[in-house]
Amino acid sequence: MDFLDFENELKDQIIRLNQLISNTDSLSGQISKTNSDIKNLKDKVDHLYKKIGKNNPYEANFNFGTNPEINSLNNLIDENLIEKVEKDISKEVSRKVKMPELSLLDILVVGTAGVIASAIDILIVKIPKDINYLYKFQQEGSSLTKWLRNLGVDEDGNLSPFLKSLEERAKVPYDMSINPGGLNNFYPGNHRMLSLGHDPLFGLIFGVIDILNGQVSVIDGKGIPHVISTFDLPTQDKIFAPVIWLLHIISDICTSRGIPIPGWGFTQLLQIGEFGEKNRTIAELTRWMYENGYDLRHFLTMSTVPAVIEIIVRLYHILSIDKIDKSLPLSQKEIIKIRNDIKLTKMLFYAHSIASAGNVVKIAFYHGNPMAINISQWLMLFKRGVEFTKVALRNDNYEKIVRNREKINKKWEELENY
Repeated sequence: MDFLDFENELKDQIIRLNQLISNTDSLSGQISKTNSDIKNLKDKVDHLYKKIGKNNPYEANFNFGTNPEINSLNNLIDENLIEKVEKDISKEVSRKVKMPELSLLDILVVGTAGVIASAIDILIVKIPKDINYLYKFQQEGSSLTKWLRNLGVDEDGNLSPFLKSLEERAKVPYDMSINPGGLNNFYPGNHRMLSLGHDPLFGLIFGVIDILNGQVSVIDGKGIPHVISTFDLPTQDKIFAPVIWLLHIISDICTSRGIPIPGWGFTQLLQIGEFGEKNRTIAELTRWMYENGYDLRHFLTMSTVPAVIEIIVRLYHILSIDKIDKSLPLSQKEIIKIRNDIKLTKMLFYAHSIASAGNVVKIAFYHGNPMAINISQWLMLFKRGVEFTKVALRNDNYEKIVRNREKINKKWEELENY
């Protein structure tokens, strides 16, 4: 593209500048020679008038001063001009592109979004259900999660006829709740977390593999992977393995234990740490959290926190975004779009940072109860943090060249108009 061919343009303009200096020097030399001839002629005329004893009446009309415009140009274009121009332009082009600054209103919106999200986390999300934490802290659970847990079941906790029919029709070989032996800390209350086919995300892979091979893939409570043969489905059913997996997941969502948060079963590989009064490892903590209601339904409740931030900040950004003039060159339009996107990334990262800090306060308020951790908010902060880092470390050569294009063009115009 033409706006990227700056090096060749700079060389062309330097050649033109050299020609201008050369022409100026030549013109200045011609004027100097002419002035010298005029002075010699004046001296001869003065000498003739002296011989006849009279004063030269044309003396006042002899003007052999140099052209003021040429003198001005000579003063402006000195021998170091090219070097100065190159230095100034190089400095301008290499100047770092700063990230868009946030206005006072931007900061106010970011802060408001973060505070509102933190308030929702503390007042609405809370923890999955009522619990007497450490047998000395009575803590209230989330009413929103409680409402979600009541969906799809009747007053006695039985599945609705529709979900019950799905459960009966979508039988899978990995739905093994009884410990066959050799599995550590595996029992009906946590079998959906430890059997990878029940994962609502990665289960599409492990669940389908298990259906096709008549097996169950497990990571037990000691972090040891197992593949255990169970039973085979009819061949015609295996053709629809992804559909069977999905139907089985839907039938399990509304059960008392529910299904785990995406990827939660892999935490059993983290056999490290000593947390709390019982010195639990990360694997033990996450298993305890799931068994006490920290499942996909509570994950949806926790997701309201980052969702509020995304809605507030993005809506404000749409309303306050710099409008792009259609008459602008394509390169300038692209730069405006890039800077608008960078500003949005910056605002989202700051707002999620505030909400995450609020979650730390919430955890302290709940006396360190790990179920007060809003994993959805922390995952979103991580995602926005990666995006923010990529923006901060981006290659900004394109932005530098387009940003300075107008200034550079004005510089050449000034030189050409001398």
